[in-house]
Parts: sequence; C-alpha cells; structure tokens
Amino acid sequence: MVLLEPKLQKALGGIGPLILVYKVTTSVHIVDVHTMRTHEIDPATYWKHEFKALCSRERLTEFVIINIDAVDFDVSTSRAAAKNKFRMV
Repeated sequence: MVLLEPKLQKALGGIGPLILVYKVTTSVHIVDVHTMRTHEIDPATYWKHEFKALCSRERLTEFVIINIDAVDFDVSTSRAAAKNKFRMV
C-alpha cells in the first residue's frame, strides 16, 4: 500500500492517492483501489517521484473471507477488471 504524491498522481492520469503495488518487475505495477485501473511506473518515473510503502509484508495479517458482496462496477473503466484480474467487492 502506497500513498502517492500529487505530482505523480497527475503524471499517471489523475489516479487516487492510495494505491496497491501488486507486482514489481523492471517496472512497479500498481492498481488504484477506487477505480481498479492499473498502471506501470517505469524506473525513471519511480526515481523521480520515489515513494515509500505505508504498510509492509511484516505488518500484514492473514485472514479468511467468508462472504463477499459484489459491487455494481462498470468493467469498461478498467482493463484489469474486464479480465477478472481484480474485482471490486
């Protein structure tokens, strides 16, 4: 979980400040928790707008989800949601 600075939010197309990092390769892959839109942050952009994690793996708690309620979400706004990679619940 990362909190982005306003300049980087604008550079990524106006995404929200609170994002999740779901994969790190040569780029940092993020998903906006409000819109489910995914983005890649290339190394040059990362080092220009370096950010720190709000929560690391050591602070996470494992839990079991018993029941979920689907949210009426327009999957056309997110490629990841359309592919069922991420789902708003």
